[in-house]
Amino acid sequence: MTRPPSDKNLTVAVLGPLGTYTHEAAYQQFGPSVEYLEKTTIKDVFDALSSNADLSVVPQENSIFGSVIETYDVLRGADPGFVRGEVMLRIQHCLLTRQGVKLHDIQTVMSHEQALGQCQRFLKSHLPLATLVKTSSTAAAAKTVVDSPANCAAIASKICVTLFDGLTVQYEGIQNEASNFTRFFIVVKDRKASFPSLLVTELRHALIQVSTQTLPGTGADISQLISSLNLRVVRLDRRPAVTNVPFHDIYLVEVQDAERYKSVLEWTSEVDGAISRIGVLGGNAKLIGLW
Repeated sequence: MTRPPSDKNLTVAVLGPLGTYTHEAAYQQFGPSVEYLEKTTIKDVFDALSSNADLSVVPQENSIFGSVIETYDVLRGADPGFVRGEVMLRIQHCLLTRQGVKLHDIQTVMSHEQALGQCQRFLKSHLPLATLVKTSSTAAAAKTVVDSPANCAAIASKICVTLFDGLTVQYEGIQNEASNFTRFFIVVKDRKASFPSLLVTELRHALIQVSTQTLPGTGADISQLISSLNLRVVRLDRRPAVTNVPFHDIYLVEVQDAERYKSVLEWTSEVDGAISRIGVLGGNAKLIGLW
C-alpha cells in the first residue's frame, strides 16, 4: 500500500502512549507531518473518530498470538467505523539504554510483561542476573529509563529513541521469534468519510459483518450465507452478538479479490452485490471495510 500525501492537518488516533508499536505502525504509514493522538484503550481509539480524529490505527492480529479481541469487539457493533486500509509491521524488540551505558552496566530491565516474555532467550543469555520489572507498556518503560539510574534498560520499539532524548539502541531484534508481525487496520468514521488517497493496493479487501436471523430455524445458516458471497474468504472471526438472544453470533468475514489492481469502483460493485445476496437469503450483512 502506498503512503498518502502528507497532510499537516491530519489527526491520527493510536493506542498510546506514543512510542508503542501501534504508534510506530501509524508513523510508518503517515510519517512525521500528521498529529498523533494517544489513547488509553482500543475502544478509545475508535471513539476518537467521533470527536477529534480523522483516522484511527488499531492492532488487528499478531502472527504469533492471533486476533486482537478488543478490536473485533468494537467491529461487531452497530457503528464500528469503516476500515480503509492496513499496515503490516514487523515487531522488533530493542534493548534501549541511556547513551554511554554498556551491556555489563545493566542491572534492571523494564518492559511490558508480554515483551519481557518474548525476549526471554536474549535476557537469559546476555543479562541473566538482571532484575526484570513489568511496566504498563513498552513505551512507558522507555520513558522511565530516561530519568532512571544508568544501570536501567528498557525493551521497546526503536521509535522511542526519536521520542525520548538521551536513549540509544543497544541491541535490535532481541525477540525469541524473528517472524513476529502485527497487522493493523486503518479506520475512518464511516463509509462516506473522506480519505487521503490511501486506496492503492495490489489485492482489494473488504470486511463484512454477517449474521443469521435471531429466531432458530429461520432463514439460511451461516455457511450458506458466507458461501453466497461468492468471494474469496481469507479470514473469518466470530464474536458474540450484543443482543437479547443468547449465543447468537456476529461473523466478521474478510474477503479478497482474486484479480490484481482492480479498480475501486469495480470492487465496490462486486462487494455490494455479494451483500445483497445475503439479504435475499434472509441473512444480515453490513459492509464495514473496503480497501
